[in-house]
Amino acid sequence: MKKLCAAAALCLAALGLGPAPLAFSQEKMPFVGPVYEIFPGSFADSDADGLGDLMGVAEKADYIASLGVRAVWLTPFYPAQSYHGYDVVDYCAAKAQMGGLEAFDALVSALHARGISVLCDLVLNHTGSEHPWFLEACRALSSGEESPYTDYYVFSKTKEPKMHDVPGAPGWYYLGEFTYTMPDLNLDSAAVREEIERIVRFWLERGVDGFRLDAITYYYGGDTVRNTEFLTWLMETIRGVRKDAYVVGEAWTDDATISRLYESGIDSLFHFSLADTGGEIIGAVRNQNGARLARLIAGTDFAGTDAVFLTNHDMARSAGMLTSNPQKMRAAAAAYLLSPGIPFIYYGEEIGMTGSGRDENKRLPMVWGEAAYTCNPPEMADQKQKLQKGVMDQEEDPDSVLNMYRRLLTIRNAHPEIPSGRPVALDLGVKAIFALDYGRSIAIINMGKTSVTVAIGMEGTLDCEGGAALENGRLTLEPWAAAVITKAD
Repeated sequence: MKKLCAAAALCLAALGLGPAPLAFSQEKMPFVGPVYEIFPGSFADSDADGLGDLMGVAEKADYIASLGVRAVWLTPFYPAQSYHGYDVVDYCAAKAQMGGLEAFDALVSALHARGISVLCDLVLNHTGSEHPWFLEACRALSSGEESPYTDYYVFSKTKEPKMHDVPGAPGWYYLGEFTYTMPDLNLDSAAVREEIERIVRFWLERGVDGFRLDAITYYYGGDTVRNTEFLTWLMETIRGVRKDAYVVGEAWTDDATISRLYESGIDSLFHFSLADTGGEIIGAVRNQNGARLARLIAGTDFAGTDAVFLTNHDMARSAGMLTSNPQKMRAAAAAYLLSPGIPFIYYGEEIGMTGSGRDENKRLPMVWGEAAYTCNPPEMADQKQKLQKGVMDQEEDPDSVLNMYRRLLTIRNAHPEIPSGRPVALDLGVKAIFALDYGRSIAIINMGKTSVTVAIGMEGTLDCEGGAALENGRLTLEPWAAAVITKAD
């Protein structure tokens, strides 16, 4: 018997209206994502001053919920020296221009009301050079006075690599791994750890559900043992405030190092080898080699829950490498949304935004297709957004990238075995075919440019995106199409 994919049940209405938010108990249900990453300054401007703000995010909560995500990760919105916010000058505040803490509280309430958790970026490797701690430490060194804040940073009288001159204190230097405006914290300091505990408690007690940890491989340079020890302490500290807080870390490194960092008890680490425009997922689509990618993913055996993603705020957007081809974007999206673990979706990925080169170009304004809410680009951006049809236009088009993402997320959320699964890669004899067997279901993607029919030797219920049919144990997939087959009892 021939079974066509159940698009009517899973897809959105022709007008592009999103599915109802997926309600869940934050106390009882383990965190399974998916997560939507938002760069607040470029997402939605509620007051027409050109800068994205927290109220803008809150006012777009229905849109976020329509995607089918379970959490939002906010990149830094704290008072900071730069547009990107990773040089924090006050860890327990929100930028006044973004609405302050009142707007933040309203945002948390808006998202929680829709069953969406909130993750905040936690930048602990360094502060901004204008942070009061650093200013006081520099003043003390300059005057020769005693100050507890001189223990907050890594000061030395020997100038080694990545050491910078202390302002007003000749002969003194400080470590700034990234740049002179980001002095590294002394994470061995008991006082610094007390400050970290205070910061963690402040946000968790304010309703935050977890954290994304910035630059964890730089806590102690490349010393994985010491990085893991600090992460272990940090996880114990966070768990001491809220046992079910979810924590994901940025470890832009190899899989072997990621495996060792999981010994800290951290929930998730980003799987960087799969991501980026030169990563395994986009490489599989461009090389039409789904079988190899499936083997790589099935062979992953991390102790925690894998955090899979396509690109983020530090990477060129995938649409450029996929020539803005909606079919190729569908295959790439399916690869990370139908893989085990928790997928992270960078804002604008779901509509096909572009941006490469300077970091500012990778954080261009969300394309809403309406003057209201549209932000100004970051000041140093030197590219214009190539995407012409934004959310408003794509809502009306059932074949848009936006509605494709919604359908894929609906399929994923209908299969709870996928997030926590330990799948087996299936070799179906075709290089282009990505196939993972989750036991209860099989996720299959055609990463080739021609239609493919493969023998799977089973019947079942078929959910698909892009065109597929199942007949007499044989599955036909259109080019770049994806399907999940729920096995018959």
